[in-house]
Parts: sequence; structure tokens; C-alpha cells
Amino acid sequence: MNIALDTQAVSGHDSGVIRASFVDRMGNHMEAEGLPRIAGRLFGLLILTPEPVSFGALAETLQVSRGSISTNARLLEGKGLIERVAMPGDRQDFFRLAERPYANMMFGIIARMRETLTTIAQTADALPDGNDVARARLDEARLFFETAVAGFAEIAARLAGSAARAQTPDGQ
Repeated sequence: MNIALDTQAVSGHDSGVIRASFVDRMGNHMEAEGLPRIAGRLFGLLILTPEPVSFGALAETLQVSRGSISTNARLLEGKGLIERVAMPGDRQDFFRLAERPYANMMFGIIARMRETLTTIAQTADALPDGNDVARARLDEARLFFETAVAGFAEIAARLAGSAARAQTPDGQ
């Protein structure tokens, strides 16, 4: 995969410049992974923001339409990366980083890979005799996805455990 990102270092110690650079780079990264750039920028902003951010403030900070925030927030919510929260006395939606976004990301990848494994198995079962090359390639694909699922499951479990430990008072 070719990911061409601007890797120029941010000069100085201006936290606003560093923050803006990170948010933009996350947008570029997520776009390279097939998601909308604004979804990556939104995710990047919420990574750096400890408190929930209002819907309106997200649109203003990222300088995008409220419709774009709505669409991309729903996308990120569906992937378990961010969550919508209510603030007492305020009618608008607020968003924050989900409790274990990276484990959730891995669980989503695992689910999609398991769906692919089902498709591979169904296709292999449906192939008539005499399709040795196709069957061998399906076996290779099955091995890849089974190996990847096992490895990603281990990573997801470690990330989920790490998130749970981080929430305890002593981090243990």
C-alpha cells in the first residue's frame, strides 16, 4: 500500500500548530485507508481533546458543514471509534473518543475478515470438480484470513485489556 503523507516536521512548540498538523495528518491517513478525510480529521481532533466536544464546536473547529460532521460522526460511531454523549442542560450532541477505540477498530477488522472466510468456504464448497487452481488459491486465501484473524484477535484482546487497565485508578 502506498500512503503518501506530508512528513515534514512541525517546527517550534506551538500546540495549536502541532494539533492542526496532527488532525490534518489523521485525515490524510484515514483517506488513504478508504475513509473520508473529514472522518480522519474528526477522529484526530477527538484523540487530542480530553473532554466531550459539541456538534457545533466540531463543525467550527474543523471548518466543515454540520452535515459533514453528522455524516462522519455516524460513520465513526458505527466503527466504535467515537461516542455521542449528552451533557446536562444542553440539547445539542457532544462527541468524545470511545473508551477503547483501537480495540474496537480491530474487532471490526476481525468481523469483516470472518465474513470473507465464510465467502471463501461457500465458494470452495460450490466449486465443481476440476477447479484445482481455483481451489488451491481459495485454500491460500483461507490460510491468510485465518492467520490474520488469529493474530488480530490477540492484538484486540491486548488492546481491550490495556484500555481496561488504563481505567483503573492505579493503572494496574
